[in-house]
Amino acid sequence: MTLNDFANLSVVLTGYPLSTILPQLDTQHQAQEFLDFLQTPGNVPAGELDNLAAAWQKAAGSGDPVQGVKTYIMADATLARLAQNIIMLWYLGVWYDLGAPLATGSYPTQVISGKAYKNGLAWGTMGAHPMGYSEENFGYWNTVPPSLNPQPSN
Repeated sequence: MTLNDFANLSVVLTGYPLSTILPQLDTQHQAQEFLDFLQTPGNVPAGELDNLAAAWQKAAGSGDPVQGVKTYIMADATLARLAQNIIMLWYLGVWYDLGAPLATGSYPTQVISGKAYKNGLAWGTMGAHPMGYSEENFGYWNTVPPSLNPQPSN
């Protein structure tokens, strides 16, 4: 799977624009880190990433990539689980072991990196910062945060 294919699939899976998934001035290289992780032997069962790439090619060429992902990826139990893991990877920076049985409800996890955790999409979606990390000055928690819906000035 190429970086561009991975990024475009991630756009459909996460709902975030390509400018977030693969920024033009990319200092974090998050998409590349995730793709490298997926391509590392042992993280994804052999052949599964190739199957996902082939299904993505069908979905992308279908004229409606969102519907194509539903048809070619999410309708296949194996590919759907991999796609769901990729969603969690983007939002939480965490990889859930694909080999763990779903029925247990307990999945071994792995934080990909501190950078992946800090850059997880969940934090911006919630309007929060990662637990244990903030770029604010000491004591910032003592002031009321700005409104998420600022009122227009008169």
